[in-house]
Amino acid sequence: MGHLVLKTAFKALLLVLLILPATSFSEPSAQEIMERSFAIERVDDHISSLVFYFKQADKPEKKVVYTMVWKNSRGEKGYDNKAIFYTEYPLDKKGIAYLGWLRASGSTEQDDEWIYLPELRMVRRIAHRDHDHSHDDDEFAGSVLTREHLDPRSPKLDDHKFLGVKEEKGRQYYVIESIPKKMSHQQAESHQGNHGSEAIHKRVSWIEQDSHQLHSVKFYNHHQQEILNMAINWHQIGDFWMWKQVIAIHPKTGNQTTLDIKDIVINKGLKDSQFSKRALQKGMRIFK
Repeated sequence: MGHLVLKTAFKALLLVLLILPATSFSEPSAQEIMERSFAIERVDDHISSLVFYFKQADKPEKKVVYTMVWKNSRGEKGYDNKAIFYTEYPLDKKGIAYLGWLRASGSTEQDDEWIYLPELRMVRRIAHRDHDHSHDDDEFAGSVLTREHLDPRSPKLDDHKFLGVKEEKGRQYYVIESIPKKMSHQQAESHQGNHGSEAIHKRVSWIEQDSHQLHSVKFYNHHQQEILNMAINWHQIGDFWMWKQVIAIHPKTGNQTTLDIKDIVINKGLKDSQFSKRALQKGMRIFK
């Protein structure tokens, strides 16, 4: 069952696909700030290398590497995007691959997901009941990041409050508090799986004033306790700004997850038909 937890982590990675043009705006409201940060121009498709580092107290650092292939579905047939993740490291997991036809955050419909197990030469569909299963030998057992932390979230799902403007290293940031209007399907899963202690009740986001890039987010539970601090570093690729690194720290345990996004190639003209169960078995050569 260890491979089942990979699908949650795989989906959690998809926010790295967001691409934000550097544009200046006049002083907006909290709702407008979040809408402008969310209203981004996403690429048509995207291939990159994802390198995760997991640090836990009294445990050696773990490393996991994936090649990710992603395509913007633009809402066609109800899907936000389609993605494949090929495991590259650790070597004993190499060849395991995940395919997701994924809905937008806040959707009431379930994602369609498959996983390829090379030792069995079998592609199996991931059932909804398989969510949130985790074991100590799972690659992501030590991760403090989940899909809910990274998923693009529509501002329409939350009530927003302007908390002020803060300065850090010479840059100005809007500070916005966001509280869900209602618990989504994904939040309900998180609440049940974490017994409520790690379920997200509130986000406090730092948005760069000029570009509206997301700089950092602090997540809080229903007891107003901080449960995660996530920071994002950006870099420019062509005309676009993309995520370069995500660092997340659990304030209580000190556990840390770092995600490095490397070797990014955008807009290769990938076809929707390439995101199939056959692609899981064929590997990256189907995209070359």
